[in-house]
Amino acid sequence: MAILEQGLIIGLMALGVYISFRIVDLPDLTTDGSFALGAAVAVRAVVAGIPAWLAITLAAMFGAVAGSVTGTIHRKFKVNVLLAGILVMTMLYSVNLRVMGGPNLPVPRVVAEKSTQSFEEMSGGTGLDDLFGELEVKTQERALKTGSVVKNIFNNDLDGSDLLLIILIISAVIILLTTILRSDPGMVLRAFGSNPSGIVAFGVSQDTLAVVGLTISNFIVGLSGGLFALYSGFSDATIGQGMVVTGLASVIMGEILLGRVKLFYGLLSPIIGGVIYQTLLSLAMRYGYRIGFLASDMKLLTAVFIIVVIGLRQISTANGKRKVKLEVKKLWSNSKISQ
Repeated sequence: MAILEQGLIIGLMALGVYISFRIVDLPDLTTDGSFALGAAVAVRAVVAGIPAWLAITLAAMFGAVAGSVTGTIHRKFKVNVLLAGILVMTMLYSVNLRVMGGPNLPVPRVVAEKSTQSFEEMSGGTGLDDLFGELEVKTQERALKTGSVVKNIFNNDLDGSDLLLIILIISAVIILLTTILRSDPGMVLRAFGSNPSGIVAFGVSQDTLAVVGLTISNFIVGLSGGLFALYSGFSDATIGQGMVVTGLASVIMGEILLGRVKLFYGLLSPIIGGVIYQTLLSLAMRYGYRIGFLASDMKLLTAVFIIVVIGLRQISTANGKRKVKLEVKKLWSNSKISQ
């Protein structure tokens, strides 16, 4: 069940990648930074005593801000979108360290309230009492009395409640996205990804559409990062490394299984691909040692997988075009013979 839960969270991140790469056709590398930013903001908000639901919302909003910055740099300063994403991703590494106050930050069980009590009052004794460890227990018990227990949205039990919660969140995101993309502004956004120059004829600003597309994409990525941090119980400065590759792998896996389908099912493909990717990762981690496989090899295999799949698609597309040309030639020759 844990594999399915983690796969769904990764699939939600892949959905954000799907929006940028497939819907608006802007290869965005901000994902690595905005995922870690969402995780950092969520954990820092919980440490500050903010409810977990609001912390996740803040994570998504900060991810959206990161996406809007990338879109603004790309369109307003005429910087290539890949370079703009790299610049923002690089900046976010330092920002995430600032947010967490260090390289990593765990989700606390207790948020201690501010107090002006002395050490003896808080610990129930002096600094020399219970020299071999009991003092720490008393101090922790005192913190439980003077602080508030953090109510995480995940309980990490095997009762299915975490899985149900993740499914509800993803369902709400997909329904909201489907509604937006089927509306008139959403149709314009999709048209921008298909034919950017054609949008100019309708008097719509390409700059605005690019910023909106990347904002929506990184909003979802930040939400996924916040969920992942609260689910795993920590945030780390390197937690987002390779998320673009992971998201692309999930999108491709989902499209292989479902193919190019209608909008609603297209939004489901990265979710399904994320579950498949996480399952393959878990199997490789568990049984790969028998053939000398290491956990550090997973990124390499993922990248090779993407290259192979893209290569096979190009070959199949070229073969398909050749078949069409041959059929056209046959029809043309037959029509001449009949004449």
